[in-house]
Amino acid sequence: MNRLIRFFILSSTAVILAYLNYLGLEIVGKMSIVICIISMSPFIIMVLIGIPKVDPSRWFELPEEGASSGKAGWEDSGWLPLANVWGVLWRPLLNNLFWNLNSFDSGANFSGDTRDPGKNFPLGMFYGVILVGMSYFIPLVIAIGATDSLQSDWVDGYLAVAATQIGGRWLGAWTVFASGISNLALFQAEMTTDALEILGMAERGMLPKIFATRSPHGTATYGILLGTIVIIGMSVADFRDIVEMLNFTYAISLLMEYAAFIKLRIAKKEVYRPYRVPLNTAGCIAMVIPPCIVTILLMLMASFMTYIYFAVSVLLGIVLRCAHVKRSNSRLDQSECNDQSVEDTGSDDAEDESFVIS
Repeated sequence: MNRLIRFFILSSTAVILAYLNYLGLEIVGKMSIVICIISMSPFIIMVLIGIPKVDPSRWFELPEEGASSGKAGWEDSGWLPLANVWGVLWRPLLNNLFWNLNSFDSGANFSGDTRDPGKNFPLGMFYGVILVGMSYFIPLVIAIGATDSLQSDWVDGYLAVAATQIGGRWLGAWTVFASGISNLALFQAEMTTDALEILGMAERGMLPKIFATRSPHGTATYGILLGTIVIIGMSVADFRDIVEMLNFTYAISLLMEYAAFIKLRIAKKEVYRPYRVPLNTAGCIAMVIPPCIVTILLMLMASFMTYIYFAVSVLLGIVLRCAHVKRSNSRLDQSECNDQSVEDTGSDDAEDESFVIS
């Protein structure tokens, strides 16, 4: 596809979806539920049709010789470039797993708009993890066991080919359609959480106050606008590069969240929490060590270009933060000067009145 046409389609789609997001959380929530039902239905049908065709021995077949020797379209640079162990290219595997299974922590951004978060959040997380995990694992197990595909066949979009082999062309077409609209729900959920996070930071003085503005629909107006601009700007990049760059940035935020979680457990034990992880401090530390190791491993596998992107992003963030702090301090100083001037003026007026009365 022509790059200009591709950019126009992606940017137009982003603007339309951002406007829907602007209309309110209720619309986003209802649309996400409908899309979830539609997008999951072809995989449920594929599983039901494919179960009798499954040959369990296919699950344990080793990769053919040289199947994973290629670069799979990934840049061959970094501290652990395209590590190939047991016939598996771990860099694209971990990046894809991380991309598809992350952002559970983003649910916390809805806490201010959730009824009884102490009860609903644990239930939502529990069912969400199970649903997401099973929606990936079960269709893949059926697709591998019910088809004669080779490891080299599994490229972008091959699950639709597997669905066609299992249920026919109609099921393959339905799978493609369901995959497409599921991205709409993903876009809306991510846009909402990011915008609310920006709004929360602005309310706490970490970002300019303009980002704390809510629309008449209760949504974060300028957070949505900023997210749309970033999405349109990154739509010109290669998808693999976007996945790795965003994964790297998200990995840093995860490590900071784990560190903050442990620090707050130690320093703020008495603070009320709507939901408290039922472990002591040692148990919490043990709980976060495995994900920290996997997260650091993912970062070590990134390309040098991703490190450059991250360094530039951090420097830009530091510059913008310093500029915001300096501007806020100057406004505070100006406000104090104005208050002092008012007090001095009032004092002078009082002295004048006293002189006149005497």
